[in-house]
Amino acid sequence: MPPLWRESLWALDWLALRMSPVYYGMGVPRGDGSPVVVVPGFMGTDLYLTELFLWLGRIGYRPYMSGIPINADCPDRLMQRLLQTVECAHAGTGKPVRLIGHSLGGLIGRGACVQRPDLVSQLISLGSPIRALDAHPAIVALVRLVVQVPAVEGHGRCFTDQCGCDFGRTLAGPLPASVEHAAIYSRRDGVVDWHDSLEADPRLNHEVGGTHIGLVFNPRAYRVLGDLLAYRRGTTGLEAGAPGKQCRRADLSHKD
Repeated sequence: MPPLWRESLWALDWLALRMSPVYYGMGVPRGDGSPVVVVPGFMGTDLYLTELFLWLGRIGYRPYMSGIPINADCPDRLMQRLLQTVECAHAGTGKPVRLIGHSLGGLIGRGACVQRPDLVSQLISLGSPIRALDAHPAIVALVRLVVQVPAVEGHGRCFTDQCGCDFGRTLAGPLPASVEHAAIYSRRDGVVDWHDSLEADPRLNHEVGGTHIGLVFNPRAYRVLGDLLAYRRGTTGLEAGAPGKQCRRADLSHKD
């Protein structure tokens, strides 16, 4: 894996995005108004996904923030919080929900797909450790420090083989056949070993370069996202409206 300090170069990905035509929707397939929920990675909040959220709205989708206050809790609890947003997005649009998960957010999104395949039609992972719950040693140490709490009363600990919560069980099985999925990754990822970010089917993997953090700002990733979201749509025509902020605000206001 590249040295972790190179992740500080994520700002270059952000600058490249701002200078790219894709940022303004040029050459990107127009969305069909379907709901897309963005899910943050470990120690992240919805706030750092604002660029992606706004871009999805500009190209014709109805974006929703995950409603996860901070991704630093038992992933089973976070998955349940995400499912509340998924249910809200589906009810508000009447359409199947797409999920875009960054890093650990991709695994939480996977759990939501397994739990409610009737609501979710697509999952796109950005640098998610799909094949193994592993990462840079410094990140692993931080996870153990922050997240090692009982997942559910009487069920072991998070990210260990003793975990018996719903999230742990969802990772062991395949995604439902009805859920389209793909992985976007970078060989220069300094957090997750890029080999672990790959889908089993090579046709579902899309390399874009750049940093792990910068995958949510990477113009090449945005180009791939636009194509993936447009592929095999469930509906036709432009039905985009204003971003689904009401659902986002309601979810963020919940207290544990």
